[in-house]
Amino acid sequence: MNNLFFDLDGTIINSEIGIMKSLKYMYKHTLGYVPHDDATLHSYIGPTIGASLQKYDHVAADDPFITQSINAFREYYQEEGWEEYSVFDMMESLKAADKEIFIATSKPEIFAKKIIDQLDMKKYVRHVFGAAEDESVRSLKEDVISYGIDKTSVELNTNNLVMVGDRSSDIVGAHKNNLKAIGVTYGFGDFAELKSAKSEWIVNKPQEIAKLAMEK
Repeated sequence: MNNLFFDLDGTIINSEIGIMKSLKYMYKHTLGYVPHDDATLHSYIGPTIGASLQKYDHVAADDPFITQSINAFREYYQEEGWEEYSVFDMMESLKAADKEIFIATSKPEIFAKKIIDQLDMKKYVRHVFGAAEDESVRSLKEDVISYGIDKTSVELNTNNLVMVGDRSSDIVGAHKNNLKAIGVTYGFGDFAELKSAKSEWIVNKPQEIAKLAMEK
């Protein structure tokens, strides 16, 4: 495992506070109220807004409500939400293990890059790959991973590239690109979700990732 594609939310950063506030702002500005409890909103973290609206609000993929909701979510997120997070400690251990780190996130790429810049993580992260700002392209993790593989000049193959993420979408996205995956339980998913997605490895702490990467 010389090269690692990392999800961002729930894998490198704990972004729950900012995303939850943005989701509540989104619903209040589109519906006038929040139709879901916190446990349901928590499940939105990881997939795109559009995918979550289709799943939990039964909205059609081409419903204008999705665009309205994304715009409302962004109103709060781009002003305050993107800065409301904490960081999981793992970068130094990965650097010491001489691993190449890439970000592959369903978060709009523009926000992912701002976060990496703010955290001064460019010294660790080689490239940041994410969704389009309006989720019009690369809305699925499998598409982000494929985009990242095509975009980078680093020689990548299924033997030296592994996806690391906390949700089933990370694992499924990896497998659809013929990659293996490391599932992490310290984020927004859990062991059952990752096991059901057939993650090749599952770890419980950020520090275990570098150890596993050095062993395999």
